Amino acid sequence: MIAPLLPFLLAAAAQALPFDFAAPPPAPAQCAGALCVETQDLTPRFLAFWDAAQANPPADADARFALWKEKYGFAAVPPGPRGQEMARRLLDQAWDRYPAAIPALRQGLAGRHPGPLESLSAVAKVLDFHAPFRAKVVYFVGGFEGNAFAYSIGDMPVVNFPVEANVNRAVEQAHELTHVIHTRTAGLSGGWERSIAQALLQEGLAMHVSREVVPGLPVEAYVTHNRAWWAAVQPKKAAILADVAASLEASDGASVYRQTIGQGGSGLTRQAYAAGWWVVEDLRAHGMTLAQIARIPPEKIVPTVRESIQRLTRS
Repeated sequence: MIAPLLPFLLAAAAQALPFDFAAPPPAPAQCAGALCVETQDLTPRFLAFWDAAQANPPADADARFALWKEKYGFAAVPPGPRGQEMARRLLDQAWDRYPAAIPALRQGLAGRHPGPLESLSAVAKVLDFHAPFRAKVVYFVGGFEGNAFAYSIGDMPVVNFPVEANVNRAVEQAHELTHVIHTRTAGLSGGWERSIAQALLQEGLAMHVSREVVPGLPVEAYVTHNRAWWAAVQPKKAAILADVAASLEASDGASVYRQTIGQGGSGLTRQAYAAGWWVVEDLRAHGMTLAQIARIPPEKIVPTVRESIQRLTRS
C-alpha cells in the first residue's frame, strides 16, 4: 500500500508495474521443504541509470526522468499517467539523497540478512503453514518512501522490497510475506478493494506475525516507523474504533484508501493499522492463535472483527 515512511503501504494495493521494463532474469529458486523463493535484484539496473547520469549529467529534470525511464523505469506507483507523475515526483525528491545510499547499493544483496527464504520460513512456522508454496521476491531502488508492495502473476505472488532506505529488513519482510501466505490460508483475493474488516485484519495479522518473527522491539517498530503517529493514536483509540466500525463492510477503493492511507474520522491517518493491531491483540487474548486468525474465511471476517471491536469499546 503504497508519504513519508508509511511502511508496507502497498501491501494489498500494489498493482504497481514498471514502465517499459525489461527485467533481468531471477536467480534460481531457493527452497526449504515445500517453500520456494525466486529472487530478482533490480539494483544493478538502477546503478546503470545512476552511472549514466553521472557520466553525462542530464540538462534538466525532464531529461533526467527520460534517462531514468530508459535505463531503469521501475517505481512503486500505479500504472498509467498518474503513476508517471508520481514516479517523476519521487525521483525529483530523492535525487539529492541517492549519493549517500550508492555505496551500500553497490555492495549488492550479498550478506544482507535475513534472506527472503529465511523470512518466509519463519512466517510459515508462526502460521503453521506446510503446503507447497512458491513466491517471487524483487528488490528495487525506490525513492525513500518505504513502500514494499505485492501483487500476483497468475498463482505466483510477487513481493517487492525497496533497498535504498535504512529499514528493519527482517520486520519488513516478515510483514509482507505474512500477507502472501495469509491470502492463501484464508482464500483471500489479494486485491486492493476488499472490506475494511479484511484490510484491518490483514494488517493486524502481519504486524503481530512480524513481532513473533522479530521479537523484542518497541511496538512502533511493527506498526510504523513514526513514533509520533503511534503516540497520537493512543488517546484516540475509541474514536478510531468507532469510525472503523461504521464502515467494516465497505469495500470501495475510496473507503479502503481513507482507512489505510488517508485521514480517517479521528483526524489521523492509517486507522486500519491501529485498529488491526488492537483487534488481533484482542482475538489472541480471547484464545485464538495467529494461525487460526490467518484461516478465518472471508465470509466470517466482518462478524469476527465487529465482535472484537464491540469488546474493545466496552472495556
